[in-house]
Amino acid sequence: MEAIITAATVLTMYFNAVNSDNANYMYNGEVEDGVINKIEVYAENDHHQMTQKMEYRYVYDEQGRLQDKEMMTWDEATKQWTKSSRLTYKYYKNGYNVEMSYWNAEKQQYDLPTEVTLYRSTAPNLTTVKTYKMNKTQDNMFLTSSMVVMEPLDSRLIAQK
Repeated sequence: MEAIITAATVLTMYFNAVNSDNANYMYNGEVEDGVINKIEVYAENDHHQMTQKMEYRYVYDEQGRLQDKEMMTWDEATKQWTKSSRLTYKYYKNGYNVEMSYWNAEKQQYDLPTEVTLYRSTAPNLTTVKTYKMNKTQDNMFLTSSMVVMEPLDSRLIAQK
């Protein structure tokens, strides 16, 4: 399966955000050895000043694939970043899962995932995407969406016909 989230993918997303025409936000990325470890997002307030808004922290596995993306929000009262949520990426032979978890300040840990999206390569150029959400009693997940994504055929294959 080709759609693996790597350090290069995160770096590209950062440069795309920095170079966009969205003037209400500014981005400050921490890059080490060509790898984005952290991105701070600043937003323009009512007084036309840039203030801290979000911070994204990235962790990669030994193969350079994105493992965790942690989202932090700025707490103006404490003047500190506070944990908000986390995306965890789990890779398999035929695809990967993306799990969304929220920070539980009382327990000082992330809760169980509230949403999981499964990406599976089922045939060449064919990927299934299924999203599950946790029910209200938090004892089971239910399917909320399911789709099949067809990637374009390689133009060399079309030319051969």
